[in-house]
Amino acid sequence: MSTDVQLEEDQLEIRRRLPALPERVWEYLTDPALRKRWFCAGETGNEVGGTVVFDFDHSRISASPPPKTVGCGDPITFEGTITAYDPPRLLAFSWPEESGASTHVTITLTPDGDGTVLHLLHTRLVRDEHRWGAAAGWHAHLDLLVDLVSGCEARDFWVHYAPLEEMYWKRVGG
Repeated sequence: MSTDVQLEEDQLEIRRRLPALPERVWEYLTDPALRKRWFCAGETGNEVGGTVVFDFDHSRISASPPPKTVGCGDPITFEGTITAYDPPRLLAFSWPEESGASTHVTITLTPDGDGTVLHLLHTRLVRDEHRWGAAAGWHAHLDLLVDLVSGCEARDFWVHYAPLEEMYWKRVGG
């Protein structure tokens, strides 16, 4: 399962083939019980204008402490607004940033034989640390998703994230 990651001036684009049909991948995107196993907990509304809750507590997906670059890694919860909702094909939402600005994420699922091509576009990443942090985070989280839809136990998030963070930091110009 290769991961194609493109970093542009203000956006991140990832294409990933998953070994599950779009309906199953959609469940992992929107069902809080499944989503918290690879990403974060929280409810996802089912219409444009609805709310998506991001309840991050990485201790649910990692027995290891976060890298020093991440800070304390304390749980955090925030909300975005759903901007596109077309199950099991398209989910898009705003992603609030600490600065008060908002980035935007679009996830498209396309059937591919017995699997799915997931296309993720995260835009409005104006700061370098947002781009390399988002690239490492999405890359690591999507790897955990692949583990789960493949029927495997998900790997330890922070152990997996740390080398990805360094790699993307160097790509952005760190």
